[in-house]
Amino acid sequence: MVLYADSNYPVHKDLDSIHAKQLDQLGRPGAWGTADQRLAIAQEVRQAAYKTGLQERPKEAELKGGIKLPDAASKVVQKLTISPKDFLEDSYTDAKKDGLNDEEYVEIVGIVSRLTCMDVFARGIGVPLRPLPKASEGQPSRNRPAVAKKEMAWVPTIPNLPEGGDAAKALYGEGYKTYIVRGLSLVPDEVRMHIELENVQYLPMKHIFIPDYQHHEGFTRAQCEIVAGRISALNECFF
Repeated sequence: MVLYADSNYPVHKDLDSIHAKQLDQLGRPGAWGTADQRLAIAQEVRQAAYKTGLQERPKEAELKGGIKLPDAASKVVQKLTISPKDFLEDSYTDAKKDGLNDEEYVEIVGIVSRLTCMDVFARGIGVPLRPLPKASEGQPSRNRPAVAKKEMAWVPTIPNLPEGGDAAKALYGEGYKTYIVRGLSLVPDEVRMHIELENVQYLPMKHIFIPDYQHHEGFTRAQCEIVAGRISALNECFF
C-alpha cells in the first residue's frame, strides 16, 4: 500500500514507506504501553491538536476516542501536543507525582513527537490525516535497559561508550551521542524509530558532521539547515 497515493505532490518511496511502517507500529504493543493505550495516546494527540486549531479534523472515530488514558498521561500528551515549549521540568515532576513512571513518560514523548511529525507532513502536502491502525493483541515487552542511569537528563539514559557497554554500542554505534539522541534511550525502540525518521527526512546521522553532504535532490544542506533553524526558532525549540 502507498500511504500518500492521494497526494498531488510526489513523495519519495523511502519516506512513504517509513511513515507507513511507523503508523502501523502505533497499533502494536510497545515497551510500556499496550496497543490500545498507544492508540489512545495517538487519538488524544489528534483531538488536542484539532480542538486548539493546530491541525485538521481527524476521523470521527478518533474524535470519539478509544480507551480512557490516566489523567497523568492525558495531561502530558496534551501539553506536549499543544505547547511543547512550555513543557518544563515541573511538568515532568508533576506527571511523576501523578503516577506516571519514567518509562511510560519516555514512550509517550516518542509517540507524540513522531505522530506530530507525520500529521504535519500530511497537512503540508494537502492530504487528510492518515488513518490510525487497528489495535493488535499482546503485552508490552517491559524491557528496561539495565545500564540506564540518571545522568543530566530528567530521566535515566543509556550512557555513551564505554560506560554504556553493549547496549550503547547496539543503539548508538561507535560514536558519541548527545542528549538530543540519548534522551529517549530508556525506551530504546523510540530512539531507533527517531533515527529511522531522521535518516529519511533530514539526513543519515553518520553524515551529520559533513557540512556539504546533500541528502535531498534540489535541496542543499545549507538550505535544509536554514529551514530547520527557522522552524526551531518559531517553535522556541531548546536545541
